[in-house]
Amino acid sequence: MATFEHGGNVKRLAEMSGRSVRDLLDFSANINPLGPPEWVFPLIRSRLSLIKHYPDPEYSLLIERIAERYGVSREQVIAGNGTTEILYLLPRILPAGPVVIPVPSYADYAAAARLHDLPVKTVALREARAFKPDIRAISATLGNKGSIILGQPNNPTGLLYEAQELRDLARRLPDVMFVVDEAFGDFVESMDSLTADRPPNVIVLLSLTKIFAIPGIRLGCAVADEMIIRHLKAVQPPWSVNIIAQIIGEAVIRDSDYLEKSRNNVTEQRARLVEGLRAMGCFTVYPGEANFVLLRIDRSGMDAPVIAAKLLAEGIAVRLCHNFEGLDDRFFRVAVRTGQENKRLIESLAKILD
Repeated sequence: MATFEHGGNVKRLAEMSGRSVRDLLDFSANINPLGPPEWVFPLIRSRLSLIKHYPDPEYSLLIERIAERYGVSREQVIAGNGTTEILYLLPRILPAGPVVIPVPSYADYAAAARLHDLPVKTVALREARAFKPDIRAISATLGNKGSIILGQPNNPTGLLYEAQELRDLARRLPDVMFVVDEAFGDFVESMDSLTADRPPNVIVLLSLTKIFAIPGIRLGCAVADEMIIRHLKAVQPPWSVNIIAQIIGEAVIRDSDYLEKSRNNVTEQRARLVEGLRAMGCFTVYPGEANFVLLRIDRSGMDAPVIAAKLLAEGIAVRLCHNFEGLDDRFFRVAVRTGQENKRLIESLAKILD
């Protein structure tokens, strides 16, 4: 069985640190540092009696609210047990041909394709260019058929592609399917989402669990052309979204005040965190726009696994990035958390590197 190497595996990290989950400060998972909206827990308690019933198999109200949020029709929306479920369904409906993936990027893009025996072609985002998205290199790799999967913003770099360039490229290649993962897009101010002015061969993956800090609920969705959504629903298991997830999703999707507050907070705290990390003088800090920061340790005789182990001994977990194609043991990623928590990380790093 493949090793689970995502961030946020707090049970295993807590065991490794010799602490309880409650005492672990987790910078390895990119979740909204504000936590869920305050009204979520009372809502759950008030609806727990509904678990004795089956959920709505069509997710009717949830789909309606998602369609309303993104300005699309109900027929252009699918919801799932996290965006991950939809990502792993996609290879079953993608066109024949290779799946092109710019790297470094989220490892499950390639894992989902290979699980269904689709050939994967990677396009290296160059370290010398700070891993900046390169539409020209991607365009040169794409043929006239197949698919491309990319993060917008990308994980783990946090960098954005130029949205209009993606739209133009998709229109030039109508037989290529473009899968654009906007799981972290809600954290980006003035995000130009591909859900708007979307070419018919673009599928946009969207996560509700990261921005609303409810990853344990498992809730994601996608927006795409009606025929694509129909094909996805045909291969999706029934009742993928449980009744509590539906109830929470129907409500959080309308909480625009919380979304704005979250974006403003992450933008402010990310700037302070980046400033503190750069001031240490031994990291290359990559200037992403998401709720996480990619770092490269530049000190001789020190690597990311050593730093991560020392931090874990202090009760702080970070995300090692050696299993991202194109990265090595010099790289690790930290989430943007609260000001006090970010300060604790900086102080612990300073202690380790002193």
